[in-house]
Amino acid sequence: YFGIRFLPPTFFAVLLAVIVALRLTVIKPEERRMVLPVMLLLLVYAIGAAIVGRTQALLYYPVLVNALLFTIFTVSLWRGDPLVLRVVRSRGIPMSEHGVHYISRLTAVWAFFFAMNGLISFWTTTTTHRAWTLNNGLISYLLIGTLILCEWRYRKYYKRNHRVSNH
Repeated sequence: YFGIRFLPPTFFAVLLAVIVALRLTVIKPEERRMVLPVMLLLLVYAIGAAIVGRTQALLYYPVLVNALLFTIFTVSLWRGDPLVLRVVRSRGIPMSEHGVHYISRLTAVWAFFFAMNGLISFWTTTTTHRAWTLNNGLISYLLIGTLILCEWRYRKYYKRNHRVSNH
């Protein structure tokens, strides 16, 4: 919010493009298939926002990120293993059939979260810069942390009460 009032929008758009471009340089080979298209889309968005040079163009970045995350999580439910399950398996954690079902539901919860968060982010583009900043710079992150904490607590409770060893 502070920066938007004193620095030109092009500065932030170029900064965003540089950050995305730097992220492109460290993509692991196993991430390329999924991460590369997302990063390229974000890079094109940042370059477009720099060319447009208007603050309003930057406000849609959280909307785009949430839409991409919603799409990735949702598509992973239909094709192959759900995204969260891929992450768990990539860490070498064994997974029971019950755990696979739990992780699929968790992936759907995250997809729903990103859909709702994206809609709220979209709505904030029509409000004040202060409201946009409060939501996209604080509230969204608090909600993400809350969801992570609630899922972790629920998982511990569920495993203890159902004598489940892995998931």
